[in-house]
Amino acid sequence: MVENIGKLFEQYYLYTSANNIIAFFSIIFITLILRKLVLYLFEKKLVHLANKTKIEVDNLLLDALKAPVGYFILMCGGYIAVGSLSLPAKVETIDIGRIIDSIFSLAFAFVMLFLLLNLIDVLGYYIHRMTKRTETKLDEQLAPLLIKSLKIVVVAITVLSVMQSLGWNITSLVAGLGIGGLALALAAQETVSNVFGSITVFSDQSFHIGDWVRVGDVEGTVEDVGLRSTRIRRFDQALVTLPNSNFIKSGVINFTRMNKRRIRFYLGVTYGTSREQMVKVVEGIKKIIEEDPRFDHTFYMVHFTDFGASSLDIFIYCFTKTTAWDEFLTVREQFNLKIMQLLEELGVEVAFPSQTIYLEKVE
Repeated sequence: MVENIGKLFEQYYLYTSANNIIAFFSIIFITLILRKLVLYLFEKKLVHLANKTKIEVDNLLLDALKAPVGYFILMCGGYIAVGSLSLPAKVETIDIGRIIDSIFSLAFAFVMLFLLLNLIDVLGYYIHRMTKRTETKLDEQLAPLLIKSLKIVVVAITVLSVMQSLGWNITSLVAGLGIGGLALALAAQETVSNVFGSITVFSDQSFHIGDWVRVGDVEGTVEDVGLRSTRIRRFDQALVTLPNSNFIKSGVINFTRMNKRRIRFYLGVTYGTSREQMVKVVEGIKKIIEEDPRFDHTFYMVHFTDFGASSLDIFIYCFTKTTAWDEFLTVREQFNLKIMQLLEELGVEVAFPSQTIYLEKVE
């Protein structure tokens, strides 16, 4: 190996003159200046013209093209500069021409890949804007998945094209992947399960991005739905990533889709409460619900139901019209305060767990 490198340098000095080296560095210098001028043109002149047109696509396309064009200029300048060195096609067993062509083919492929990925981002921006105009949220969830899938396809095609240009047999490679498909399927059972889980999420539309949901022990706001997993932001701001297979195995509670929120509890009063007082307490609580427009009046229940161990129990069951948690807690707080005021006016006391012990004197 060392001998081959030594022979390579020896041949290089034999075939390269001082004029070639001067030409090489001159082309590199001109290339850097040309790239600087083109980037200046993008940043100052073209952006200024795009701002005048007030068409957003102009600015997005310029941002997508600027970096790839700069790299393309460097690649072309480098290729021309290397060509000016007049290197030999072969030195012993080393095919210099093929190595140089392979390097610049790879560079060109990755510059084009960079450009295509930027253009896909521009397309994704407009797809996202179009989905915002529709009433359904399903397309808002499918749009990021579509963009990710499109990027994966472009990267896969680019890699296969580069491999084929380097002389790899793509047909045998694909056949080899087919032979190992069974082992891959066995190893990727969980991944396949997650994919089917994502299909279930999109088809059932059990929740959308931004919904408040509970899945098992995880409760929070849905931030992203992907092909493999879903990200949920808990209320303590921790981000939880759940495999989509969880949505097949366990149920999803979607609090955002509630039409109303329930209030359900037992109010225990002391055994010293008279029959007349109990009737007034029950009727008074019903009146509080009926006079408050924030309650749903289509269905509610207030009944004296049980003689408890240490209290007379009143069952209260009603619904608020609001589903927002903060507003619901405000309504419930004011409801409890009005019940306390009613009990104070009637002279009824709230019971608490207690025991009465009677001592019998034995003669």
